[in-house]
Amino acid sequence: MPRSLTDLYKIIAAIAVVGIHATSQSETRFASAHDFNSLDFLSVVVNQWARFSVPLFIYFSGYGLTISQKQNEDSGIFRTWLTFLSRRLPTILVPYLFFSGLALVLEFHSYNGPANELWISIATKLRTGGADYHLYFLVILAQCYLLFPLLSGFARQKTTAFTFATWLALILVSGLLYKGSSEILLGKLGAAHPGWHASFVVYWLPYFMLGVLHAIEPPRPVHRVAINIALIAAQAIVLLEYIHYSWQGTPVDYYNHFSRPSVMFYALVVIWWLHSLRTSPLGRGAERIAPLTFSVYLIHPQVLRLVTNYLPGLPTLFGWMFVVITTFVLVYGLTLLTNKAHEKGPGFLTGPVQILQRCLGLR
Repeated sequence: MPRSLTDLYKIIAAIAVVGIHATSQSETRFASAHDFNSLDFLSVVVNQWARFSVPLFIYFSGYGLTISQKQNEDSGIFRTWLTFLSRRLPTILVPYLFFSGLALVLEFHSYNGPANELWISIATKLRTGGADYHLYFLVILAQCYLLFPLLSGFARQKTTAFTFATWLALILVSGLLYKGSSEILLGKLGAAHPGWHASFVVYWLPYFMLGVLHAIEPPRPVHRVAINIALIAAQAIVLLEYIHYSWQGTPVDYYNHFSRPSVMFYALVVIWWLHSLRTSPLGRGAERIAPLTFSVYLIHPQVLRLVTNYLPGLPTLFGWMFVVITTFVLVYGLTLLTNKAHEKGPGFLTGPVQILQRCLGLR
């Protein structure tokens, strides 16, 4: 897959993630009114269309890390496990702790309860990425990074076995996600259905493994007509599933998340669809914007909160567009400003500027 294509779809995935968060209130309203002739329904369509985004980010992480490692190995540079972690983990953990700290201060600044309960709550939120609603993704990435040297070594030395392990993981995790049937089966066996927090890597590792695998052994291309039909069908299934369960009166959070077999199928179709494309329609035009996407992911909830608080009457679809544009412009401006301060500012600013860049996910 060419770099121009991965850059473009990192940007699209970032826009999609913002769309999911910006349209959440519309989903709740639609689930209660079922007005198909409304902006709320269009927001639902956007929300369900965007469900490929986080699985694709995880896939791109495995894919990009493996490509990068391959290039370094070709240059004669071999990374040990500890070297890899020392270079990569800070790019995840520093912004995670920074944004978690901000969220926890805002949440607990007026806390008056027992100190032990406070520390237990903080520890739980830090462990699961629960300080803010989008930080679970960084917990998943950190776990994937911890496993990457082992997975990439396995994939390079035993590609056939790794292929089998990847598809087995996809099948087993799809069974975990489809709780209805598996709960019935396990109940008959006297066993409980395993349940873990959404930030636990077990739900996301198959996408990461698939990225590692495809960087080493790209998938066979699927006929364009067939993959386009599959993509439309997968999108329709995800949307119709949402509508079906909303009619049942089921709480929105129960069926509106990434942990659904339909979303796994949709994400896999998107991945194969991307591999059927030869080049990006924008050429290399996305390569300057793609590095901003991580910081956009980190910062956009704060921008969204400001828009929600100060522009409460703005329809969610317009709010989504406004937040996307504002956040990308903000991150681009911060990148230029901090780079300028680092290059031309006084020497004593170099360290603090680098720390700020790392905290904001700019480097």
